[in-house]
Amino acid sequence: MSTSVSAPPPVNESATARPAYTFPASPAAATDLATLFAQVSEAAALPRVEAKSFPAGVYTHPDFLDFETGAVFRKEWISLAHISQFPKQGDYLRVDLCGEPLIVTKGKDDRLRVLSRVCRHRGMDLMPEGGNHAPQGNQRVILCPYHLWSYDLNGKMVGAPEMQEAEGFDRSEICLHEFRSEIWEGFLFVNLDGKAAPLAESYGRLRDEFLKGWKMEEAVLVWDQHWDCAFNWKILLENFMEAYHHLGAHRKTLEPFLPAKGCWTEAEDPAFSAMHLPLRADLVETIRETGDAGTTMTPFPGLTPEEYLEWWVFLGFPNFLLFTAPDRVYWYRLIPTGPGTCSLTTTMLVHPDTVAREDYDELYEKEVAAAINFHLEDMEVCAATQNGMRSSAYQQGRLSHLEEPIWHFQRYLAKKIKESAL
Repeated sequence: MSTSVSAPPPVNESATARPAYTFPASPAAATDLATLFAQVSEAAALPRVEAKSFPAGVYTHPDFLDFETGAVFRKEWISLAHISQFPKQGDYLRVDLCGEPLIVTKGKDDRLRVLSRVCRHRGMDLMPEGGNHAPQGNQRVILCPYHLWSYDLNGKMVGAPEMQEAEGFDRSEICLHEFRSEIWEGFLFVNLDGKAAPLAESYGRLRDEFLKGWKMEEAVLVWDQHWDCAFNWKILLENFMEAYHHLGAHRKTLEPFLPAKGCWTEAEDPAFSAMHLPLRADLVETIRETGDAGTTMTPFPGLTPEEYLEWWVFLGFPNFLLFTAPDRVYWYRLIPTGPGTCSLTTTMLVHPDTVAREDYDELYEKEVAAAINFHLEDMEVCAATQNGMRSSAYQQGRLSHLEEPIWHFQRYLAKKIKESAL
């Protein structure tokens, strides 16, 4: 099931809440890129116990987003889909990644490909936003609505009407551009510039030490929902990776069984960040006594009883976000669409045994409602945080030990800045 929701708009402060004196109108716009780079590097160089938040321009400045597009999103592995979204030949998924129109297809050879949606004739987007194309579906050919050039799901041209007088034109030599892709733990990733190291190298420890029990290549994606968000992509990423906000934003949803105080973060790794979210103490005691996971859905069979005792949040740099429990995995596809906006698709994956249960429909309805509820809580605080980044009163604040993954991400981003200068 797929749905689309717009996140709440940013919170606007009332005029009466402002101090009597006047701040500069647009502090973010006055900050040049070199200054922002220096501020990011300064924050990342601090020891964890002295960590502080990023400057506002990191979340608002168009030039900083241009840097991220070139140095991060076009050079790194970006997760686009899960293999369970393509059960049949002809299945496709339309994705826009930082100005690059893409289509993920499953061809007659059962191979998944990431193809350009740019027609090889005059450059039209073959499935433009707002057209008559569903974002996900099944079809035999990709047809350009402009001049009816057509391509198969491997990207090869199959038709080009009225081209018989074009001397030397050979449609057998024309294909949609295919971007480099890899499947890792059931997720399809794309690397736009084609030069990134294999995922097995960067994410090897993430799989071997933390994720292998879920066997996510066997999981089924049962729910996805799209959100058009009025905040920078890093606002969501930082919110996702810290449990500190359970105290406030999720005080009635997640905090009662995943209390913020007990959460802790694995040591820094250059490829990822991982945070433990232990269950409430009495729940842990019950699980240890009974050996039962205490979950509503069927636990992943590769997990040990000890792994029933906590949930996890993972960030594979730059934006591969997983929120795992013994019986489900939430995966987020997070893509910037502007300095203060992003596209977010939230999903839930479960083990196939859950889908086969007689009570599955009831479970599905209950768990999706709960997921939407805590996501809406996140949307509200993220939009309000973006609103704060526009304020001339904003200053960098100190981070809690419960926000250590933010410090990890800061150090990753500072490394990308350094590499871009070489």
